[in-house]
Amino acid sequence: MTNFNTLMRTEIVEALKEFKFIWLTLFFVILGVTQPLINKYMDIILENVGGADGITIDPNRPTPSSAEVLLSTVSGQFNQIGLIILTISFMGLIAGDRNSGMQDFILTRPVSLASYLLSKLASHWLISMFSISIGAAVSYTYTMMLFGSFSFSNFLLFLILYSFWILYVVSLTILISTFVKSPILIAVTTILISMILIIAKGFNHILFQLSPGSILTLAENQLQSMQDLNYFAILTCLFFILFNIYLANLKMKKS
Repeated sequence: MTNFNTLMRTEIVEALKEFKFIWLTLFFVILGVTQPLINKYMDIILENVGGADGITIDPNRPTPSSAEVLLSTVSGQFNQIGLIILTISFMGLIAGDRNSGMQDFILTRPVSLASYLLSKLASHWLISMFSISIGAAVSYTYTMMLFGSFSFSNFLLFLILYSFWILYVVSLTILISTFVKSPILIAVTTILISMILIIAKGFNHILFQLSPGSILTLAENQLQSMQDLNYFAILTCLFFILFNIYLANLKMKKS
């Protein structure tokens, strides 16, 4: 546990030196603000940028609810642009150590491979959720100001469940990093697999429920106040997280 804490603290200090907490947080704040503003002022934006020619905007269109706006922020901003930037931000978490020789330096010390991998998982998950939580909180505040109130407990439960998805993405990056040396290829592969899992529910519902992507549906359902919730998705996601770390551990032992 001492080695785990030391390694994790080192990762967080390194992130502070790289200003990762600042620029990632600012990025998610921008994403969180953008969607509510676009939903509220789309007609004004089109008029001012001169792009309304040929576009008919129904003046009687229903105003989206706060739940719909929050859902579109997550599915349209965080799960697309946000996911890409997040993956790029930690694509070198294993590859960087390997290429610099730091990995060999660490693992020749009395440090277990499990502590090394779990410290990477926990630290980058914390960094990611720090930024996402602030961005989501800003989005929640703006949405309530522009579209009306929304249950804070449901929003908080969404954020907790969404954090499992981020934990899975970090574990997937770690696993791919043990097989692939190029950071760019690591990022591309992680993004592709994550996107496939996100859109998989449109192809086979049963298989999707057995995939780690099902945690996303459970999280998003909190924003829609749905009663029929599949909490088995939490166990499924946790299984795949542990499985990814287990495979990464096996691969590094053989390397």
